[in-house]
Amino acid sequence: MAPPTFPAPLARTAARSGHLQRALPGRDITPSGTAYERTCGQFVATASEGAAPHCFIPLPGGRDVTRPAAASRKVLVAWDGSLAAATALPVAKLVARQLGAQVEALYVASDAQDREERGSLLLREAKRLGFGLRLATGDAANEIVRWTEEPGIVLVALTTHGRDLEVAYRLGGVAGRIVARTTRPVLIVKPESANTVRGLKRLLVPVDGTPKTAAALHPVMELAAALGAAIDLLYVAAPDQKAPEERGSVTAPRYVDQPQHEWPEWAAEVVHRLATCCAGCPEEVPVRIFLAQGEVGDEIARFAMDNQEDAIVLVRRSRFQPERAKVIRSVLRQTSCLMIIVGGEET
Repeated sequence: MAPPTFPAPLARTAARSGHLQRALPGRDITPSGTAYERTCGQFVATASEGAAPHCFIPLPGGRDVTRPAAASRKVLVAWDGSLAAATALPVAKLVARQLGAQVEALYVASDAQDREERGSLLLREAKRLGFGLRLATGDAANEIVRWTEEPGIVLVALTTHGRDLEVAYRLGGVAGRIVARTTRPVLIVKPESANTVRGLKRLLVPVDGTPKTAAALHPVMELAAALGAAIDLLYVAAPDQKAPEERGSVTAPRYVDQPQHEWPEWAAEVVHRLATCCAGCPEEVPVRIFLAQGEVGDEIARFAMDNQEDAIVLVRRSRFQPERAKVIRSVLRQTSCLMIIVGGEET
């Protein structure tokens, strides 16, 4: 059977999986091992290996986004003095360097004596390591959440757990309470893999097609622009997935395995409606969009590993109650990749 015909210009490629992508003018978007063309303000729909060629359609225009000046940006690190929590410090310094931001650590003492004794030791250690340290007293999660609301905090960094350097497959109690309550993006570091971090140049951003989830990504899009990072949007079509009830949602293409039918229009709608309009993605941020089939958490973890993503961005739309946040929990279990969790409107 003859392959379908696409409007010019055309190109053929061998890709590892079915995906769609957006490229910005003058940017080379060639992934390792895949023969893509550099495009100029176009969408590229790429078929799976051996399938149809990809086609080009125009991109909608972007919009200006006002971001905080670099001098006012701060990365806050939650530090309890343990070896495990300390692994977030070099990661925070690396990210802060990309942002042109300052690093501030926060230690929450249990009482006045702890603040006097352990706080003094940590102040000296922080000075030796070259960053500022703030001291607070009280409940650790409550105090950290309160400090995250300080002006200029653009990112909160913490480890999945403190104390022992053990492999973690979930968030510890304090980390879970912080993630569930703060309004700032939280960078989650797994202590056992912190020494492999090389910066944030490519962010994997799964989307579920709903405007409210996309709107929660606004601070991440601003971070991406400040970091000079690229965005990989990933839409996972899960088995027996129901169409979102939220008004204005974008569903998966009807023919997921046949890109010649509606993929170009679908890609344009996802990027324009969700990334540009709802999430406020600045025009200078390179964006690609990918489509996958399978269980959502599994596909996110697999994609991050296969494509060597620097961090996975997930939107929290609950307070981590039992049986909620299943995708976040699943990804935490399956990957050692950095995660950035942002809070969205609760459902």
